[in-house]
Amino acid sequence: MIGRTTLEISSYSRRVSTETILSNSQSPSFVTYRTSPDSNEEKTPETTGLSVRNVQKRQKPVSPRSLKKSTEPQAKKFKEVSLNRSITHTNISNYCLQTQKNEKRLRKHAGLSEDMLEMYTTLSASVSLIPIPHTLLQHDNKSKCTCSIEDRKRVLLNVFSRRFSMKVSSETLHLGAALLDKCLDVMSVNKGTLDELAAVTIAIASKVEDVNCLTLDDLIVFDLIKNKPISMIASLERFVLVSLSFRVTIPTPFHFANYMLVHFAAAEAKRNLTYYFLELSILYVHNRGIPSDAVAHAATCLAFVIETKTGRIATKVLREMELELRIFMKNSYSTKRKQSHEAMKTMADLFVVASSENHAIFREYSTSRRNFVALRRVNPDLQEMLRMDSS
Repeated sequence: MIGRTTLEISSYSRRVSTETILSNSQSPSFVTYRTSPDSNEEKTPETTGLSVRNVQKRQKPVSPRSLKKSTEPQAKKFKEVSLNRSITHTNISNYCLQTQKNEKRLRKHAGLSEDMLEMYTTLSASVSLIPIPHTLLQHDNKSKCTCSIEDRKRVLLNVFSRRFSMKVSSETLHLGAALLDKCLDVMSVNKGTLDELAAVTIAIASKVEDVNCLTLDDLIVFDLIKNKPISMIASLERFVLVSLSFRVTIPTPFHFANYMLVHFAAAEAKRNLTYYFLELSILYVHNRGIPSDAVAHAATCLAFVIETKTGRIATKVLREMELELRIFMKNSYSTKRKQSHEAMKTMADLFVVASSENHAIFREYSTSRRNFVALRRVNPDLQEMLRMDSS
C-alpha cells in the first residue's frame, strides 16, 4: 500500500510532498516519513500543530569492536611516546641484568675449571703404568711360536681398521690395546691365538666404555675370530678377566688428552691431530714405559705446534704450550716435561714414517672427516730440537 498526500503548511515557503511507505507486513514499526530533496527547510520559530520530522537514511549502528579499533591508533601513539621517554632507563636496566648473568656464567665456568683440574689430579695420582709386554722382548730360540712386536702391531691395526664397522668409540680402542698389553705381560701367547686375544680384549673394553657394546657373536660377524665356537670364546673371556683380576678400568692417554683439549677448547683439527698422535704412540710398544699423562701432554703439544699459524717459530710455540699446560703437572713439572719430550721424539718419527707404511691409522686420518691431519708436515727445526733434548 502506497499512498501519497499533498499538504500545505503555512510555516514552509513551498509545498512539501511526503510519502508513506509500508512494508509487506503492514507493521507500523516500519513506517517512515521522508521529505523530497527539493524542499526548502527554512523553518520559522513558530510552532504548529503538525510537525514533520526530517527523516534521513538510518545510520548503521556502531559496534563496540569498531569503537575499540578506532581508538587503537591513539593508544599506540601514546605507547610509542611513553617508550621513547623510558628507552634510556630500559637500556640501563637491561645492561645491568646482562652484566649479572655474565658474572654468574664466569663464576660457573671458573668452578668447572677447578673441578676439572681436581679430577685430573686425582686421576693422575691413582694411575698406574700400562706395562711393556716383556714376553715380546724375550729372544728365546726355544719359543719359536711366541708372538713378536710386529705381530702385536699387526693385530692392533687389524682391529683399528674395523672401528666403523664395529661402531666402537676411541676410548674402547685405547682401552682394548691397554688390556692386550697387560695380558701379554702376564702370559705367553702364540701367534695363532693372538688375534683371538685381541678380539676378546676389545669386547671387554667395549662393555666398559660403550653403551651399545660388542657381543661375542659380533666378534665372529666382523671376522675378528674365525672357526671358533661361542663357548670357547666365552671361556677365553673368563680366562682374561681372571688373569687381570677383573681390573679392566685403566686410565689411558686418551682420557688425559681430553682434559687438556677441553681446557683449551681446541678446534676439531687440533683434536683429530692429537688423537692421531695417540694412536701412533700405541703402535710403538716402548712408549708404554712412559706415563699416560706424559704421553697425552706430548700429543697435545705436538698437535698445537703443527696446527699453529704460518710464520711463527715452532720451538717458541712449543714452549708456550708447555707453560700453559703446567697447571696439569704442578710439582712434577720437570720430570713430566722430560718424559713428554721423549714421547714427542718418537711420535714425530712415527708421524714421518706413517705415510710410507700407509697403514690403517694413516688412511683413516688422511680422510676429510679427520681434516686430513695425517698429511701435515713436521717442522725440521722442531725435530732437531727434540733429538737434542732426548740425547
